Amino acid sequence: MLYEAERQLLVESINDMARWGLIETTGGGLSVRADNGDIVVTSTGSAFARWKVTPRDMTVISATGELRERTGGVAPVGALIHMAAYEMFPDCRAIVHAHSAYVLAFASLGMGIPSCVNQLDTLGEVPCLIADDTAVKGGVLSGESERPEVKLPDGIAQRPEIAAVDTYQLIPQLKEKLGPRADELKRHGLACVLYRHGAFTFARGLTEAVENLARVEMSARTAVFQAILRGGLAGIEPNLLFPKPGLAVEQQLADV
Repeated sequence: MLYEAERQLLVESINDMARWGLIETTGGGLSVRADNGDIVVTSTGSAFARWKVTPRDMTVISATGELRERTGGVAPVGALIHMAAYEMFPDCRAIVHAHSAYVLAFASLGMGIPSCVNQLDTLGEVPCLIADDTAVKGGVLSGESERPEVKLPDGIAQRPEIAAVDTYQLIPQLKEKLGPRADELKRHGLACVLYRHGAFTFARGLTEAVENLARVEMSARTAVFQAILRGGLAGIEPNLLFPKPGLAVEQQLADV
């Protein structure tokens, strides 16, 4: 197999994250970038296998998503965000995406993670990228989307409705909010959360990316406990930013 050391590192990191409660069986994905630009990424379906993975459960794709080696499944559609980040950040060598429990509490409200502990001060601002998944996916699946269909390379799962969310809404925000902070990645990595979805951490190596996720989740957990102790948020909504299906994202955000 190609990249056996990178595959083994991914397995060990997943086992650590599962033991620490940082990764959920509802989804997520990890990747590392090789010296030649190839990306070794967890294959689609790994989460649903309860993250009981082996080195053969990784997929190797090129920097643009073409299949290099398949020993398990193909890469998940979320690999589009990995590819975009590796292109944006030359110093990024590893990415972790996870549906961590306390991060999701803030992501569900369209909020970034506040720095309530000094460990997150080191990482800097963790913004929230916002997308109306339901509307975008529905438009693609119904054939009523005004955007061109995203053509996916052969190394990535063929889910154009998910690819549309990443390509047209999330990746542009990633470039806008984290792109100018590339120098920070050289020192400590970067992180963001996705509305109602989870967290991404970007780092110089996989150990650092996992550590950064732990810092983000710890600060989110502390913030939740602070809210409990100090009266909490006024209320909880299942879809705070997009309560009206089909209404344009810009109009809904204007009403918030």
